[in-house]
Amino acid sequence: MRLTPLARRLGTAALVVTLGSGFAACSSDSSDDSSSSATDTSDSSSDSSADTSSDEPSDEPSDDAPAELSAADFYPSVMEALRDAESFTFTTTTGAAGQTQAMEGEAEFSDDGIEMKASSTGAQAMEVILVDKVMYLKSADLGTGEKWMKIDLSDPNSLFGMIGKATDPEATFKALEAPKDLELIGTEDVDGVATNHYRITLDPAQYLKAMELPPAMADMMPDELVTEMWVDADNLPRKFSQTTEMPAVGGGKPTTSTSEGTYADFGTDVDIEAPPADQVTEDMFGGAA
Repeated sequence: MRLTPLARRLGTAALVVTLGSGFAACSSDSSDDSSSSATDTSDSSSDSSADTSSDEPSDEPSDDAPAELSAADFYPSVMEALRDAESFTFTTTTGAAGQTQAMEGEAEFSDDGIEMKASSTGAQAMEVILVDKVMYLKSADLGTGEKWMKIDLSDPNSLFGMIGKATDPEATFKALEAPKDLELIGTEDVDGVATNHYRITLDPAQYLKAMELPPAMADMMPDELVTEMWVDADNLPRKFSQTTEMPAVGGGKPTTSTSEGTYADFGTDVDIEAPPADQVTEDMFGGAA
């Protein structure tokens, strides 16, 4: 069935939510060991699309295994490590409803939170810039031609304000501050870097509260959110993956969504700036129906 231009644009708007959530995972929680592994920080020129591998988990710590983090230490330790690193590159792959989207980019911390520049490929390719709590999008599906669509993320009550919250790693990590369970699965090398592989079980109600989302959304979430993360000796996340089965409204078939990705190049120089004003529009979807 052929999609109308408006349907494609609305689909792109929905995709922004997915990408925002995927980036939040990249900056915070994670799951499933089927994800690709992060590159070493010393190789800032590495190809993020290259195949990577990791060793099978081991229950026995090796001599260079990172120290285990407790549930109480996990949130402050990983958050502090990310802030100390100041910047990083990332890749994410998200999938839902039969569509897959791959994103790669760079990010840094500022006084206003995370800033990033990224591009995605897949069913709906786009470019994204997030700076000064404003998101700029450019995609053929938005109907804005070569211009960037400007979206203010500062309104917490709007859909895009929720995206702004989703791209804030501190907010997402807040949900990890008191997990229902934090389990060390074992030690693994991620592209030659020793890491601890953790499985984190969250209470969806606590997640919604941390993200300042409506409590009623609990009806659209599973009973538990189980995520996984691979953390190195410097408490930096190296790899993540997550699979979530969302209950269907009205008792239909549940929807499965996946998100996986990597971190690399911590402390790398990044260049993130808003597009020139003459290349920006606030005309949502080009004003077309």
